[in-house]
Amino acid sequence: MKKKRFLRNALILTLSSLAGRFLGMGFRVWLSQLLGPEGMGAYQLILSVFLPAVSISTAGVSLTVTRLVTRALGKKQPGAIPSAVARCSLFSLAMSLTAGTALWLGADFLSGKFLGGNSADALGLLALGLPFMALSSCMRGYFLAVRGALPSAASEFAEQLATISLTVAAFLALSPKTTADACLLAMLGATVGEAVSCGCSFVLYRLHLRRFQKGKTFPCPGTGKAILHITLPSTLSHAARSVLSAAENLLIPSGLRRCGATASAALAQYGVIQGMVMPMLFFPSCFLGAFSSLLIPEMSESLAAGRRRSIASVTERSLGLTLAFSLFIACFFLAFGEELGLLFYNSREAGGFLRMLAPLVPLLYLDTVTDGLLKGLDQQIASLAFNTLDASLRVALMASVLPVFGLRGYFCILYACGILNISLSLSRLLKTARVRLSLSRWILRPLIAALFCVGIWRWLPVPSVSTPLGLVLAAGAAGGLYALMILLPLILQKRKETFPKDSLTKSGASFTLETKKKEV
Repeated sequence: MKKKRFLRNALILTLSSLAGRFLGMGFRVWLSQLLGPEGMGAYQLILSVFLPAVSISTAGVSLTVTRLVTRALGKKQPGAIPSAVARCSLFSLAMSLTAGTALWLGADFLSGKFLGGNSADALGLLALGLPFMALSSCMRGYFLAVRGALPSAASEFAEQLATISLTVAAFLALSPKTTADACLLAMLGATVGEAVSCGCSFVLYRLHLRRFQKGKTFPCPGTGKAILHITLPSTLSHAARSVLSAAENLLIPSGLRRCGATASAALAQYGVIQGMVMPMLFFPSCFLGAFSSLLIPEMSESLAAGRRRSIASVTERSLGLTLAFSLFIACFFLAFGEELGLLFYNSREAGGFLRMLAPLVPLLYLDTVTDGLLKGLDQQIASLAFNTLDASLRVALMASVLPVFGLRGYFCILYACGILNISLSLSRLLKTARVRLSLSRWILRPLIAALFCVGIWRWLPVPSVSTPLGLVLAAGAAGGLYALMILLPLILQKRKETFPKDSLTKSGASFTLETKKKEV
């Protein structure tokens, strides 16, 4: 029953995430056509400056709510759930108001210092959305703990739909003439979308709580300790990483200019990489994002119950699935990167960057799942250390290497830091979960199968992937064959383990002997 519920929730979140990713990708394609590479660069820089405020407002509190609600359910104390959610919401709201006020007051300075002096209004609008983001994060933490996948998916989809609808309507009605005005309208849509998501999440939370939690309510013990032990380390981790990430993003166009590119060309290259290529790299990860979020309460519950064997099994299967999926996606991007860049963005440059960054996909996807597993195993302090080290190293290398080697140096930095981060995180996870990964089973076999399946479509005379139909056919055919090659040996192995040949022979001999005895 529990397994069926997990799979059902995973399916709901995956489908909703997939729908949201399709909407988001379509919106980005539309926005990139209006703004161009340089405009997308300015848009991404505004978001990068805004990111630290988001981390301070939301990071860690969702995990805290999930852990507290999971603990209350495990102890058969549903009456403590409203108190846990309320106290975490107040904490998150206070942090968001502090971060929002600081961003509002510092908008002129940040805009003049880092964004060219015309983005203060956009930052001010984004600051208004922080309290809504904070409260929504708490509600989603609750839904994650009670395995309420549908309400969480509904609120996220409502946010996406509201953001895109309002932004498109504003663009059509006002027809912005400058990049600054276009970015302002986009940020207005994002803020309203967060408000809609918050309202939807709160209504669904109250309805679910009324049906789920009955009887008297009472204060949740250990909430303050949990905030100190879980929320603050996660908040510090995300805040430090987002600050360093913002510094990294600001250093990219600056470093490219120092390497010889013009200001316009540097901002355009940054816009292509961060606004076009990176969203495409992460697009398929919607299949893993839902899975990763569901792992947190499952691992927390197994840890509390002392089920070490279950922890090891879930960890091994999660990592194996992630590696198998990400290796195929990496091979697909590597083979068809140029065609995908032309198809979505009409940009050969974006396609070239996509191919160059395709081998980074397994590192990125594995990091997402590993981070979720570590948080479920109460290893957020280790995650804090690894993420801070990774981000600090990125900034140092961006400042020193990028001005000398340009884009080549930037790509080398991404690979070096990605390898370092996943090596540290994965090593800590395997040690904590007491798991050993098989190199041949989880890496070599899927890699060979992915190269074979993608290669067939790449070099045989089949329909071109440069059309939407060709893309669907290529992904479907190669993906279907790959899934068959990966899953069939596992099914046969499981069947062999269930019905071993020796046991069947022995049981048959025994049955024959018993029959003969009876006949005598």
